[in-house]
Amino acid sequence: MDKITDKYHQPVNTDPKRQDLLFDLKEVSKRTYQLGLSALSLGVFLSVYDAFIGMYVSSFLLACFCLAILMFVVLKWQDAIKDLTISIFSVICGLLICLVLLEGLQTDQYLYFFPALIAVPLVVDLKHKQGKKPGIFVGIMIFAFVACIVIGNYVPPLADFTAGQSARLALVNRFTALGSTIVLAALYTFFEKKYIEEIVSQSDRVINTKTQFLATMGHELRTPLNGIIGIVNLLKQENSATRQAEYISILQSSADHMLQQVNDILDFNKIEAGKLELHPITINLSNFLLNVCLPFKVLSANSNVEVLADIDRQLDILVLADDMRLTQVLNNIFANALKFTGNGYVKLKATCLKKNDKQIAVDFVIEDTGIGIDKADQEKIFEGFWQVYHEGTRELTGTGLGLTICNRILQLMGAKLSLESEKGRGSKFSFGLTFNIAHVAPLPIPLKPVADNGDLKLLRVLLAEDNKINMMVAKKALTSFGATVDAAYDGVEALARLEDFPHYDIVLLDLEMPVMNGYEAVFEIKKKYPLVPVIAFTASLVDQKMLADLLASGFNDCILKPFNPQQLSTVIKKHTGVKEGV
Repeated sequence: MDKITDKYHQPVNTDPKRQDLLFDLKEVSKRTYQLGLSALSLGVFLSVYDAFIGMYVSSFLLACFCLAILMFVVLKWQDAIKDLTISIFSVICGLLICLVLLEGLQTDQYLYFFPALIAVPLVVDLKHKQGKKPGIFVGIMIFAFVACIVIGNYVPPLADFTAGQSARLALVNRFTALGSTIVLAALYTFFEKKYIEEIVSQSDRVINTKTQFLATMGHELRTPLNGIIGIVNLLKQENSATRQAEYISILQSSADHMLQQVNDILDFNKIEAGKLELHPITINLSNFLLNVCLPFKVLSANSNVEVLADIDRQLDILVLADDMRLTQVLNNIFANALKFTGNGYVKLKATCLKKNDKQIAVDFVIEDTGIGIDKADQEKIFEGFWQVYHEGTRELTGTGLGLTICNRILQLMGAKLSLESEKGRGSKFSFGLTFNIAHVAPLPIPLKPVADNGDLKLLRVLLAEDNKINMMVAKKALTSFGATVDAAYDGVEALARLEDFPHYDIVLLDLEMPVMNGYEAVFEIKKKYPLVPVIAFTASLVDQKMLADLLASGFNDCILKPFNPQQLSTVIKKHTGVKEGV
């Protein structure tokens, strides 16, 4: 069947304004067409004038030149040739050489090299291209100019023209070449001024964005950090087990909030750097969406807000999707909707728009009965570090990056986040995605979390970590699962431990350690103990390239700090053969 195409499934640049800024400023492609049409117009004028004064051979040669320029412009318009500029310059230089062969130097046609030389920086981006291309243009023109001078001085003209014809044509050529040079020089000055002004403006915007970023993140990170420090001090003074449990719950909430802010910053940084990648897996779309809704149903169980899910039956199908990124988008919109909804409902509606044997197009809508958003603010909420505030929501916090990140992720997926809202009447966020249908069985995604007792009591773990607090936290987490843990504070200590006991079930290795770092240590470990799985244990920002480098270095997997204890247990079980729930 035919591939499904719709308004949602279009290739989208992750940041078209940013990536096309210099292209738009330079307007190279547009100016190249303008140069071609200008050369065509000048050629037509000179061809008519040559015919008028009786220089018919020259007129015919110029007419052929005009035809060649027109042909190249049309071919470029049809994408049949890659580079229009070099074609035009080559034809111009070829024409001038032919005119010198025909007329000699007496008609001063070689003066057209000067406006052509001025035109080079207008149609070739000298600042952001490799030096080869401008060099080719200048080289062609120097060669053609020298050829014209040599031919004009040493080769007799092929045609005989009267002194009057030559004088009149020389006068026209001088004025036309001079006028063209002045116009092109003025245009070059104008475009360079425009370019510099935009670069200065962009620099100011970057400075303002950084200032806004620091101010926002300073507030958003200090707020949960203040809560963490305050609760720690209260815990020191509190003896009541009930109150301690309450404080620990607040501590966990503040830490989770702070981690979310950091994750938002890192995701935003990845997107800005163009390093965010999608990794589709096979999922049951209906089950996946129900799982996304489930935590929010639990969270709102004792509130005045009901979480609803309206999932089209046709979505009970296996598709290829990046479940983590799609979850991030839906979770963010859901969390915002719940944050700004005091009564009523928040509903996810997923509808099948089109379906065939290969693809399915789905419309997603998340609707709430919350405070709504003013028309004037609806564009701003998709900008980084911006939030909607009113009298009743001043206490609500966040970086303002959430919807920006969602929109960028959806752009990578070929979609765009849309908003319909009215102040006081709720909001409706929607987007559409087209998924490829999978024909293999997915990994099971349960509708309810499966209990995992995290039993690692048969395992002996070597933990190499130079930070004593991180060591204490990780060691406590592992021993709580029953594992036996031996500690090392650098790579040399880790190797010494392995020499004493080479039968560790798994090694957790920090990357940045004194004496010997994780990269050096894993090389030595794999050389001597190739069967021992080694897991990178790091707080670094690990993108796909870094993960590939880690795997190539000998690591079997990677765990990011701060870590979730259950995630740590799962990764260890994966590489030691311990079954979940055993």
